[in-house]
Amino acid sequence: MVAHPELFTAGSEPKKYRSVWISDIHLGTRHAQVEELLAFLRAVDCKYLYLVGDFIDGWELKFRWFWREDYNTLIQKLLRKSRKHTQVIYISGNHDEFIEQFFGMRFGSVTIAREVIHTAADGKKYLVIHGHQADGLTHFNHLLEKLGSNLYNWILDFNLYFNRLRRAMGFGYWSLAAFLKFKAKSAVKFVTEYEETLAQMARNQKADGVICGHIHRAEIKKIGEVDYLNCGDWVESCTALVEDFDGKIQLIHFHENDVLRAGRGAGSHDPGDGREGNGRGRGASGRRRHARRERAPAGAGILRVGDEDSGPAIAHAGIQI
Repeated sequence: MVAHPELFTAGSEPKKYRSVWISDIHLGTRHAQVEELLAFLRAVDCKYLYLVGDFIDGWELKFRWFWREDYNTLIQKLLRKSRKHTQVIYISGNHDEFIEQFFGMRFGSVTIAREVIHTAADGKKYLVIHGHQADGLTHFNHLLEKLGSNLYNWILDFNLYFNRLRRAMGFGYWSLAAFLKFKAKSAVKFVTEYEETLAQMARNQKADGVICGHIHRAEIKKIGEVDYLNCGDWVESCTALVEDFDGKIQLIHFHENDVLRAGRGAGSHDPGDGREGNGRGRGASGRRRHARRERAPAGAGILRVGDEDSGPAIAHAGIQI
């Protein structure tokens, strides 16, 4: 496992991976870095694409509606990938808990789940979960968690204007929120406890590692015998985890990928974007009418993805894709 930036060549064919994990996009907030995420999705191709929670920020949308046209483009991009050969697995988070009513359902090649056991190409098994289950706050003090979210949004507002000034002066991106999380003793204590709790959850599932998001802190590390992998976020760090066809997982820092970003941006073109639009055309409605919607068998257990060499799914082993 290697944690380092991966360079892409602008204008080249999409780089192929077996699996990609992205987390915490927070559509519905002003801070969702959708242009960057669209550029990343155009530059990669994969068999399994995981949205590891907080893809849509239901908290913010309930309080104040905010929705840009590029949010529609992103959703259509994901649906277009799912219509080809990519299996999209949407894991619920705390900010998009409204999707929990669809757990176990498949919409074509899009599957919605609370957690997944992912089998990598080398046979290692990873528990894939958003991570808010480790907070404790979510279970008994929703109001306190929302107050923390509001403070975080204020920091991101400051970060937005601060980085505009840095760019005008010729400096690169710098995250105040990430700096505070690394420096504040209470935050460091919380992150350490969070990581150890997620590692224990992986042990409970007899998994080799855990892949999560939630705390907006990308990382690959060992906690005892467990591999801990956090795919970060797309409001600050713009990071993703990728698995190659040998099972090796890497951490990509998009903000550091100047080669990739130089060739992308608001004016960049993806052959499918023009057709995707906002999904209101006749083609989109026709596809919705014919989309397969399936519900997983009751009591089938945790969803299992990537174990192509296994036999048919059985009740105690969970659903296999």
